[in-house]
Amino acid sequence: MYLLWYTFCMSKTVPVRELRAELSQVIDQVADLREHVIVTRHGRPAAVLVPVDEYEALEETAEILSDAETMAAIDEGRSEVDRGETVTLDDLRRELQSRRRR
Repeated sequence: MYLLWYTFCMSKTVPVRELRAELSQVIDQVADLREHVIVTRHGRPAAVLVPVDEYEALEETAEILSDAETMAAIDEGRSEVDRGETVTLDDLRRELQSRRRR
């Protein structure tokens, strides 16, 4: 439901011909207003313009999801939480301070 709302409210569709004519304004909308723009060619989606930081986050997410070792570490961390094997932030800070003193 969120994805549908997010896509509906945060994106607009622009034919490539219109994009050519209004490129500067469209880039301003993407960069400044954080809109997503779906560019169509012959009425079909051909490309999407998103703010650079969102693109970088998507790239990073794809990299994490494709790394089996990282995904195994994430799964192990989730299992530890499920088993109640957690520490408080204060305990972690104390542990880190004691390691620095060594």
